[in-house]
Amino acid sequence: MTSGYWPQPWTCEDGGPRRHGSPEGLPGLGLAAGERLAVAAARDAWATDALVWRDPGELYALRHDIPLGGTQSSHVEAWVERLDPNTLAVRASTPRLPGGPYWPGGIAAHRNGSLHMVFGCWAHRLSPDLEVLASHRLPVERPYNSFVVLDGGELVMKDCDAPRGLEPSTVSVLDPDTLAPLAPPLRLSEPSIARLAGDGESVVVLGASTAFRVRLDRDAGRLVLDDSWRPSYGPSPGRSYGWDPVISDHHVLWMDNGRNDTDRSMLGTGSAPDPLRLWWVRQDDERSIRSVEISGLPYGTESNPPAWDHRNGVVVAYDAGNAVLRAWRLAGDELEPLWRRDGLAHAGHLIHFPDTRELIAGDWQDRATPSNRRLRRALSLAGRPAVTRLAAARRAALRLGHDELVVLDLDSGAEKARTAVPSPTQGFLFPAPGHGRDVYYQSISTIARIEVVR
Repeated sequence: MTSGYWPQPWTCEDGGPRRHGSPEGLPGLGLAAGERLAVAAARDAWATDALVWRDPGELYALRHDIPLGGTQSSHVEAWVERLDPNTLAVRASTPRLPGGPYWPGGIAAHRNGSLHMVFGCWAHRLSPDLEVLASHRLPVERPYNSFVVLDGGELVMKDCDAPRGLEPSTVSVLDPDTLAPLAPPLRLSEPSIARLAGDGESVVVLGASTAFRVRLDRDAGRLVLDDSWRPSYGPSPGRSYGWDPVISDHHVLWMDNGRNDTDRSMLGTGSAPDPLRLWWVRQDDERSIRSVEISGLPYGTESNPPAWDHRNGVVVAYDAGNAVLRAWRLAGDELEPLWRRDGLAHAGHLIHFPDTRELIAGDWQDRATPSNRRLRRALSLAGRPAVTRLAAARRAALRLGHDELVVLDLDSGAEKARTAVPSPTQGFLFPAPGHGRDVYYQSISTIARIEVVR
């Protein structure tokens, strides 16, 4: 976490702008013999992007309307709800707010006490009671996929041409109180689908083939590219763009092959034929870039960051298209294999607890997905309007597949517990840890609280 955020755990996605996936300040589940997981509360909540905390007892969900005709086909509105942490009932909500072309947005609690949300081509500042304090329309008519906060409190965000990845992106910076621009937008030389990562004073932008580092020159009032650090990772014709980077003390890590044809799960949806790769590069040497295959299987894909355990140097990556989860230890600049789980269909953002060495993952259980790509796409397009608009259709879809939440040992990959979640879609986005022995599952269709029981 950097000093620009509200000083509590998990006040933004992935637990902090470095995207480690670690809830520093919150204890792990601490599963012991004779204990198991159970769904304590569940809520049908289409469509939800992220869950974050402000203070204990203040759990917020970012939600949005359903785009007509698919991604970026129409403008949608978004809103924020404050949830009861035990029952998930809605205790307060903003009105429907201007959004824009759809792509999952972001929300965070700022050190000034406010919540900020970025969705579509709008930024909004909210009070903890969800009053709208300020709004600003962003300069590009494309979705801005979330933001990071600098140590100075400034908000940095980037538009993305998702999922095509054709138009170059621009980076913007706003004042956290007024939401007024603090510098002209900085246009990059290529598209960026990945969300930003930040270390407090600089921001890493992962482009379609190059990683960039951007900082705010406050005296000059402009965003500046670091010309000494632009590592290139391709892609080759058989690979596609990377997703969210992770910043460690010495490296930046990410996964590629982000283009896919996801429907209710990511299994078998990769569109690039090469195996998915994990990449890492030193922050002080762009020439040190390296990569390793995650599963070694064709048509691998993903849409999120790896997890990073800064205490023991463990990195966890996954191939959602082929249901493989894998871990290494980064020693110096070398990866040492730790474990591999085949047949574990994880796709969302990972959470790990350094104190108890527990890793929270998903495992999609599918009974009816056809293997033929054309048939699957046709069925997906035909069924999407009913599933996304009718709660009864979503409940009926549970007979065809559901998600499960799994707790693994971070160092060995051994399974400690699991439970079925009543979600008819796989979790792709942002879950959250709880303040007790619980964790909050989140998918595009469902929010659930999972707790430890005897």
